[in-house]
Amino acid sequence: MLAVMITLGFLYYTQGLVEKLQKQSRQFQQFKVSIFEQSLNNEEMTDLSFFFNNVIQTADYPIITTDPDTNPQFWRNVGIPEMSSRPPGADTLALLRKMVTEFDAINSPISINYQGSVLGYYHYGESDMIRQLRWLPVVEIIVVAMFILIGYAGFNSIKKSEERFIWVGMAKETAHQLGTPLSSQIGWLEYLKVSPEQLPAVIPELEKDLIRLQNITNRFSQIGSLPDMKPENLNEIIHQTVQYFRSRIPQKNGNTRLEMLLPEGALRVKLNESLFSWVLENLIKNGLDAMENKGGSITIEAGTMHHSQVYIDVKDTGKGIEKKDKKNIFKPGFSTKKRGWGLGLSLAKRIVEEYHGGRLLLKESHQGEGSTFRIILNGISEG
Repeated sequence: MLAVMITLGFLYYTQGLVEKLQKQSRQFQQFKVSIFEQSLNNEEMTDLSFFFNNVIQTADYPIITTDPDTNPQFWRNVGIPEMSSRPPGADTLALLRKMVTEFDAINSPISINYQGSVLGYYHYGESDMIRQLRWLPVVEIIVVAMFILIGYAGFNSIKKSEERFIWVGMAKETAHQLGTPLSSQIGWLEYLKVSPEQLPAVIPELEKDLIRLQNITNRFSQIGSLPDMKPENLNEIIHQTVQYFRSRIPQKNGNTRLEMLLPEGALRVKLNESLFSWVLENLIKNGLDAMENKGGSITIEAGTMHHSQVYIDVKDTGKGIEKKDKKNIFKPGFSTKKRGWGLGLSLAKRIVEEYHGGRLLLKESHQGEGSTFRIILNGISEG
């Protein structure tokens, strides 16, 4: 719509310029003919060839001069060879008369008078420059139309590509979300096969994994719709998320620690517990991936800021983020992992900013030292 409005505006402006040029052209032709008439009626002027050859015949636009009965006498720039000693044929005269009619429809003919009598008429068409200017808007419209079509085709292609990626990414994210509790249940099952007497101790853990699976199902059902928001104790949500991960973190190549720095008083925030815990899990998993099984620590710190805002910092001691990648980490599809699909941070940012009205940002990151992601939410004032 903007491109069409710009085109119409430019078309109106260009047509206005063409009309002004055409008006100036008419005035100039009338001026030239009036000079010729004055010279013609001047008794002291004996040689009129200068005016006729240099004022009338030197036009760079199509002209035809006729006698009082509109019989062509002279023509120039009309695509027909100028009259020589041989009179023009009937077909040529018919074509010239047709051109005279077309010229008169564009510009009124100028009469050439001598002592009160009409010697003939001066008929003229549009110059090449004016004709080109008249075609300019058409060329512009074609170019803009091509631009719109190419832009739409490119946008449509990008949109379809993103849609395909989102479908694939969500499928992988689903598998990833289900992987932790399912792997945990498989592990507990194998453990019970070896030590069936531990069933009473294992049942609570199996129940946690089943609750986890139910929570994952609830999360995916809320994507794309407005989630239910209610006041929650942020400390409890962080504590529950950390406790679940502590017993399920892989300890392959070093000791990995999950730590919390929470204020003593409850941090009250209006949010959706299921979706927000998903954000924390994605940030924790991002930190675990950044440590590449080398061990380290992930610290979750929460507190209050100005204007009743609440912050949650998730800090890891992983490899950090390269400077060139910092601006891309929240884009869907961007990942520095060999098997990553780049949806976790993008999804987390959408949940925080679109659903909870907060902000998710990369607070700081240093290569070889780690990264800190910060979540900012609007807290509930106790007053």
